[in-house]
Amino acid sequence: MTMSKPGEAIAAALAALEDFPLLQGPRVRLRGPREDERDAQALFALFGDEQVMRYWSRPPMQGVSEAHELIAQIRKGMAERNLINWVIADGDDAVIGSCTLFRFDANHRRAELGYALHPAQWGLGIAREAATLALDWAFDTLGLHRCDAGIDPANASSRALLHRLGFVTEGVQRESFFVGERVTDSELLGLLVKDWRAARSRH
Repeated sequence: MTMSKPGEAIAAALAALEDFPLLQGPRVRLRGPREDERDAQALFALFGDEQVMRYWSRPPMQGVSEAHELIAQIRKGMAERNLINWVIADGDDAVIGSCTLFRFDANHRRAELGYALHPAQWGLGIAREAATLALDWAFDTLGLHRCDAGIDPANASSRALLHRLGFVTEGVQRESFFVGERVTDSELLGLLVKDWRAARSRH
């Protein structure tokens, strides 16, 4: 019996997933989006909000049809194992945000983290709880070595959240993405599994 390389094990683990992993926290859970009106309306409320989209790499949604298209894209991405885009659901199973692992590189055992949360939930520690669920799964279940994140350098609250999670700012890519006609830099942050586990052991 030959032992598989870590990268092969990660690729196999992703391929073996039947659906979105269901991750349960104290106040929220991460689940896959459903192709129904309730989830679509909630995602439109999220990604149609100008406050949420201020630092996003696309303009706010203009109609719920875009949310239906997003759900289809998310489910396609999961089927192709290009990304795992969970919705963040509250205790009533209502969608209040989004949390994503994407740009998987099994050979180098890394992925990128993204998230968004409805403004009504800001300042309550919800984004941190959701990101912690995703990172625990990425490092402890999937076996990643590193997780990246990219933010608009003006997004101080997102930087603060990532730093609390243990991410370290590693540099800035100049003028790396457009929102409409506005070009912005991208602050690059990274989190290593050893730092994540050390931080978790202190809490």
